Amino acid sequence: METEEYKSIIYKKRIPPSAKIVLNLLRKNSPLSANAILKESKLAPRTVRYALKKLLEANIIQKLHNLDDMRKYLYVLSSISNDTRF
Repeated sequence: METEEYKSIIYKKRIPPSAKIVLNLLRKNSPLSANAILKESKLAPRTVRYALKKLLEANIIQKLHNLDDMRKYLYVLSSISNDTRF
């Protein structure tokens, strides 16, 4: 997605600042696990969980099973072209 598309989505969905940090990390290094997001963002664990929850609810990111460890998830950006709600 282009930067203008992200700005439009963030404005329309009222994404909190912590979710913007997580979103920028995923734009640069997708896919990432929650632990990797924690380490790279230096945010509190509860803040990262909240940010991921808000991004998932807004359909900006997707949660996929980690094939190395099926108990954990990887987070990736959603495709705008597949989602008409944007």
